[in-house]
Amino acid sequence: MSNNQEEKIYKDKVHLFLALQRPSKQGVGCKACIRHVIKRDEEEELKVFEAKIKAIGGEWRIYRTVNARDVNKAYKWFMKRMIDYPERASCIDSIWRTALLQNDCKAEKYFMLDVDTEDNKKLDEAFERINESGEWQIIWNIKSPNGYHIITRPFDTREVLKLDYVTLLRDGYYYIKTINEDN
Repeated sequence: MSNNQEEKIYKDKVHLFLALQRPSKQGVGCKACIRHVIKRDEEEELKVFEAKIKAIGGEWRIYRTVNARDVNKAYKWFMKRMIDYPERASCIDSIWRTALLQNDCKAEKYFMLDVDTEDNKKLDEAFERINESGEWQIIWNIKSPNGYHIITRPFDTREVLKLDYVTLLRDGYYYIKTINEDN
């Protein structure tokens, strides 16, 4: 007798991948979004996610949540939606991912600085202003299509935000990679 049950993984916190279709490459009207909850090994989940995207075709950018999501908080939000809108039950998977992405469901409070420049002098200035805030705040930084995404602990961002090429996101997604027919 075969076991045809889906594997269940229980976690208190999860992250999500988000893939956004690049409308400039696909033409007007193409603006798809795919979200995926990361429950297992992140690299393995990314491979599966990439395969789904490649099967659809076109050019996509993959992002990952900056802050982990609290499953218990999301569950309460989700249950309220299911009670208030039972007619939406056929979209239960989408509603669950939406619940996880609610601002109130953050399990962490990291910041993301979106630095839209590749100019080394400007990058150095941004890093200096972050470091001037006190302790070493930077957790990691990631090359993005237009510059860098810098993930930090919360800090006084006033000085670094005086730079016109730096934007603060208290939650959001950082860039992972671009997928298209060529790769």
